[in-house]
Amino acid sequence: MAIFRRPHAVDASSGGSRLDSAVDARAESREGDQPLLTRPADAKIDEREQRRERRLVEAACRGEESAVEALYRTHFDAVYRYVLLRLGSPSAAEDVTSQVFLGMIRGLGRYRDEGKPFLAWLYSMARKQVAFFQRTQSRTPTHWDLDAVTELAEQTAGPHATAAERETRAAIARALSSVPEGQREVILLRYVLSMSLADTAAVVGRSEGAVKQLQLRGLATLKALLQQADLHS
Repeated sequence: MAIFRRPHAVDASSGGSRLDSAVDARAESREGDQPLLTRPADAKIDEREQRRERRLVEAACRGEESAVEALYRTHFDAVYRYVLLRLGSPSAAEDVTSQVFLGMIRGLGRYRDEGKPFLAWLYSMARKQVAFFQRTQSRTPTHWDLDAVTELAEQTAGPHATAAERETRAAIARALSSVPEGQREVILLRYVLSMSLADTAAVVGRSEGAVKQLQLRGLATLKALLQQADLHS
């Protein structure tokens, strides 16, 4: 059972979702040789926000509860989205995300700022917790809840999205469940969670070149799956 609960509904704007790019790109893929997804910008976090987060992290490392809570509220949705899109189960995602933030609290005393976003550290922990969960569930695989994953994808479209935009996001979410694990993880980090190439490489423990190859193969797989879905629709 999850110890930490979602502080609020998933914020459509938090985490910088790149599914917006996929909306137009999916339509373009029917008309020409346009890429399925627009490459995410590797822009750094706004300097003011970066300084604010650094102060919060420093305060949290000193044991200030308000700073710990602020980090939790700031990053919970992004971590939960990542875990849900890896596992496909809301209940499993809540449990695993809870473990990530317990790990955050326990690890703050050992945390060292290496110039990467604090969220990259949380994703690294989330990745390990997902892998641990999958190992413990290997004999009883978690049911992939397409309805929940689809709903999450639709929510990221924002309040003013059209029905077509929401459906496109839903189609991408459904297709992601069939993309090989390594490729899917890179697509989630790069395009859904908008991480830079360098930070993605740090999270998955691979070189930037290897991440680029996984990204290219993943996009090709996703494009083929979406085109196949269009043919059968």
